[in-house]
Amino acid sequence: MKTRKTVALALSATCMLAALAGCGSGDSGGSSSPGAGDKPKVIIISKSYQNQFYQAAFKGAQDAADALGVDLTTNGPDAESNIPQQVEQLASAVNQRPAAIALAASDPNAVQDTLVQAKSAGIPVIGFDSGVPGDQSGAVVATAATDNEVAGANVATNLLANADVQKALSAGTTDKPAVIGVLAQDSTSGSIVQRVNGFVDAAVTEVEKLPGMQDAVDVSGQEKWTKPSSSPAKVKIVVTVPPTTSQSDIQAAANTILSTDGLVSLFAANQDAVNGVISATGDATELNRETGKYKDIFVVGFDAGASQKAAVASGAFLGSVTQDPYQMGYKAVELAVAASKGEAVADVDTGSHWYDKSNITDPQIAILLYD
Repeated sequence: MKTRKTVALALSATCMLAALAGCGSGDSGGSSSPGAGDKPKVIIISKSYQNQFYQAAFKGAQDAADALGVDLTTNGPDAESNIPQQVEQLASAVNQRPAAIALAASDPNAVQDTLVQAKSAGIPVIGFDSGVPGDQSGAVVATAATDNEVAGANVATNLLANADVQKALSAGTTDKPAVIGVLAQDSTSGSIVQRVNGFVDAAVTEVEKLPGMQDAVDVSGQEKWTKPSSSPAKVKIVVTVPPTTSQSDIQAAANTILSTDGLVSLFAANQDAVNGVISATGDATELNRETGKYKDIFVVGFDAGASQKAAVASGAFLGSVTQDPYQMGYKAVELAVAASKGEAVADVDTGSHWYDKSNITDPQIAILLYD
């Protein structure tokens, strides 16, 4: 990434060369591929420029730009909470009249007026990562993002592929059911609901493949996910949602789950839920497979982050699923180029990847494990 001074000089030069550019101030940073010439220009704006997740997305975007002969500019505010800065950056991007823009909106409502301007100017916008949910402008023509139901199912299938997990669940009886706990930060966020949907559906399917478990899996804990078993339950999937999204409430919910009789496994459905589990287990020391208080519980997570990566690397967590920010960036640029040519585009699932102690340092996985 260029220094602020270099970026300021570059923006100044751009404004001098193009009076219509209307360059905004307050950019946290940004970079452009060299030797643009007559190449079509694509501008990609993240929620936070320095965030490691988005740096991985920018790498994918740049690789796509190089492959497709595109002049790429990357930008984003200095923090996700700096919504006015991102709005200003988007306005500056529209004024530059690029071939297309890719955007992960910090606040979808805050960018609507500017997206209307993009639509009027004939500039197609591609959402990436969370994109622009509920866009009313018509400017956003496609989104490159994780299919969270598929990603949640990815967690469940890898969890249930473990022989020790299968053995522990198979020991469940109608008198003493085995339990799979799910910790969801909330029951309203679209991505979390979809992950839990995918996890629960896949877990039910996989558990019912075990001998004697057909129709014996009950889902409860939250009305949204209640699915009674048609036969007396031998395995119960219990979804817990804390009363608020504060870290203290999430940790308290994790403690409640960990004290559940018959608990075999626990799925934490996002980074905050993972952090709650880690805090509730003494920085995951109580999940130590040899000496930990919860050594017989198999914990799986979602996303990455320093503490989660450490828990996976040590074996305290069985594993986790990460999104693929590299593909988000790559596919966003691919869609942007296609849309700028007037080609039909559609939403793209950028995939998810299971990682555990055995592959966490593999280069193709390590690049996706953002903090």
